[in-house]
Amino acid sequence: MALPDPSARKADHLRIAGAPGVLHRRATGLDAIRLRHRALPERDLREVSLATTLVGAPLRAPVVVSAMTGGTRAAAHVNERLADAAAEHGVAMVLGSGRVLLDDPSLLPTYRPSATRPPLLLANLGGAQLTAPDGPARAHALVDLLEADGLCVHLNPLQEAVQPGGDACFAGVADRIAATVERLAPRRVVVKEVGFGMDRADVALLRDAAVAAVDVAGAGGTNWALVEGRRDERAGALAGAFADWGVPTVEALAGARAVAPGLEVIASGGIRDGVQGAKCLALGAVAFGMARPLLQAAEEDRVSALLATVIRQLRIAVWAAGAAAAADLGFEHLASGASA
Repeated sequence: MALPDPSARKADHLRIAGAPGVLHRRATGLDAIRLRHRALPERDLREVSLATTLVGAPLRAPVVVSAMTGGTRAAAHVNERLADAAAEHGVAMVLGSGRVLLDDPSLLPTYRPSATRPPLLLANLGGAQLTAPDGPARAHALVDLLEADGLCVHLNPLQEAVQPGGDACFAGVADRIAATVERLAPRRVVVKEVGFGMDRADVALLRDAAVAAVDVAGAGGTNWALVEGRRDERAGALAGAFADWGVPTVEALAGARAVAPGLEVIASGGIRDGVQGAKCLALGAVAFGMARPLLQAAEEDRVSALLATVIRQLRIAVWAAGAAAAADLGFEHLASGASA
């Protein structure tokens, strides 16, 4: 039987991920969170600061353009628009998985179609790929090839298990992440789920592996088991049972903060606007990531406008909650009685 074409698979992912029918049935938990409203903010809106530092990189706003695509020709225009907008607004960007790029460097323009550079740019490789004997070395090569500031390791065990031909070999991944952290130093390693969230035990393992940050990527946004079910009928019978699987974004964020209070935590998974992002910051995240809305915007060449709106929403939410800066948001800015 012929092996699946990774570039074709990535083209399918790009097509399906922004389409209807692939969202989690389980909500993020953010609807139960409310920020305080201050009728007397006692400062001008223009005085509110959104500046932050994420894994050592200064950002103009605590926003991450989450990993989406690369490795297929159709990805070039998407990544160009995403990178241009991230650079324009001074936010971070994570590139799509670079596994196929390591096998075929001619695909580099699909990841980096222009010289535009956001203030923080991370390469991306799956945790399962690190278990190969040369896994950390390949991760190092990928970061060099993309001229990235560091690496994001994505964890997608459920997606791999559902995907026909997927790589569900996850034994020893935590140790290999630790080896990759050592190999890449002083460049930083961030670890993220792909949308099913992280249990606090996972965060503890990553804390002990000395990663720079975790992105909890909770349930509530795109469900990659359902994406695989749409892509291949062989996965369809498996995928539906996992439509509500995972740790919701709010729960994953709370667990991460509890078990690793000194570790930078990024919140993503179903975040749709700057107000939801502000809620995540108040719950302890240092930044929030978005993917699906930006992917849809990239297809319509309106990423910059969407990011501008999200950042404006964030600024207003910080101001109206009574904080002087996004970095100052905390539990005290949550409304009385709101779930945390």
